[in-house]
Amino acid sequence: MTEIIPCTNEEVDRQFGGGIPFPTLMLIEGDHGTGKSALAAQFMKGFLNSDKKILCVTENTVKEYIENMKAITFNFSTAFLRNRLTIMPLHMYGVQWNREQSSYLLPVVGKYIGNSFKEHNCVVIDSLSLLTVFSDASRILEFFTQCKYLVARGMSIIITIHPEDIPPDLRMRVKGGVDVYLKLGSTNIGGKDVKTLKIVKLIGSKENTDSGFAFEVDMTFGIKIVPISMANA
Repeated sequence: MTEIIPCTNEEVDRQFGGGIPFPTLMLIEGDHGTGKSALAAQFMKGFLNSDKKILCVTENTVKEYIENMKAITFNFSTAFLRNRLTIMPLHMYGVQWNREQSSYLLPVVGKYIGNSFKEHNCVVIDSLSLLTVFSDASRILEFFTQCKYLVARGMSIIITIHPEDIPPDLRMRVKGGVDVYLKLGSTNIGGKDVKTLKIVKLIGSKENTDSGFAFEVDMTFGIKIVPISMANA
């Protein structure tokens, strides 16, 4: 049964018809600087507030991730210290990954996620870039097939990607298999640079949702919706 989890930001929840479906397989796509990590953190905050346990796979060290999120109002320190948030850094100090070693990262992380099923309700991968850079098509498809299996068993998986992370011939298959697909970008509204979000796909919502919106990542208020229709962007 699908549950709707409020993300603790009334403006964002309103755009998504009350919150984010759970369980779900979500893809957040966008170039550098379009707010992928901030949006994923907003959803994480909602899951933690709803007593879900999270595994976060990140390219940053544990300290860097917590400090970076704290800088945009998401303080995950308490959840981390209470073991409600597990942070798995892909960064290893002093290790130089070669092509062959890097090609095994995706299946190894996939196996780790599968083994963590009983300990975590949600997995956030921010981002997929390091995992797919040397992965072949079969490993990428196998990884997403495993993700769908875990979601069917009750886990939510949120993955942030850059447009080039998945080879062109696989993109439609991968995007077609997810439950939620959000596409982020940037634009200029009234002389002000803002980020944009387009809801391409949203399976599981129980209310009507907007097709997209513009927002800012404010250092005091977090994600802040820009009250101007994207139609005017």
